[in-house]
Amino acid sequence: MSNDDSTSIDVGSWFATLARDWWAIVGLVVLGIVVGAAVTLAQPKQYTATSSVYIGQTTDANGNPMAGLNSNAKAAVQLLSSQVALTEAAERTGTDISASLLRKETTVETPSSTVKTSTSVVNIVVISVTDSDPERAAAAANALSEVLLERLESGVDEKIATLQSLLDAGRRQLAAATARAETAQKSIDAIAGGNGSQAEKAIAWAPYLAVVQGAATEQESLIASNGKLELQLLTAKQVEQPRVLHEAGVPDSPSGPKMTMNVALGALAGLVIGIIVAFARRGLAERRSSKGA
Repeated sequence: MSNDDSTSIDVGSWFATLARDWWAIVGLVVLGIVVGAAVTLAQPKQYTATSSVYIGQTTDANGNPMAGLNSNAKAAVQLLSSQVALTEAAERTGTDISASLLRKETTVETPSSTVKTSTSVVNIVVISVTDSDPERAAAAANALSEVLLERLESGVDEKIATLQSLLDAGRRQLAAATARAETAQKSIDAIAGGNGSQAEKAIAWAPYLAVVQGAATEQESLIASNGKLELQLLTAKQVEQPRVLHEAGVPDSPSGPKMTMNVALGALAGLVIGIIVAFARRGLAERRSSKGA
């Protein structure tokens, strides 16, 4: 007898075994469905609230991305898992949630972006809190966002304040240089319209002309410097500064437990147990038959 025939016979006997004890298999599947549904109904409803934070991107003087705390999504995740951050967030919720419970209920994800074959982490942290109280879940997710934001924005705020101070000083210097040039130009115009020879007028307006030329050179330098500062300030505000992208709202529908999933798992467990029982009964019957023979 060939191996194919043996295999065919074995498979046929397997199906015969399952067909003989179909009632046990079906019964266990039904029991699994009932148990899955009962477990689902017995479990308290869970609600998930989600907030997201843009952690920022550190840049150099030319606006090019560089390594830094605001560029490290993993550092943000570690910060949110620290006891200090969890304790502060728990207190901010104004509820009875504890830091230890918040740790168990919180999930922090860092989305990634795939371009061709390269995958990179996006500077966004998604914070999800799952709790039996929907309002508490939303409050906790928003509190964690606030704590993270405060930890990250201090350095950027200092940079923005410094750049703004330098820009304000540069603008004042530019205004002063413009005023000097305008005053000197008025003096030159007055001399040109007055009495005297051209040579006398040239001698008279020489110092004013030097002021106008010096002011023009200073203005050109200040305009370039202020332009660079404006660009750095804009980059700091738009790119580097972290901010909350999405506040968590109070969820209006539960996220779990999922009836469909639990029922399907119960049915699958019942099916597996039913098959095991069917083959166990077959083995027991074969042993009894061999003893009787």
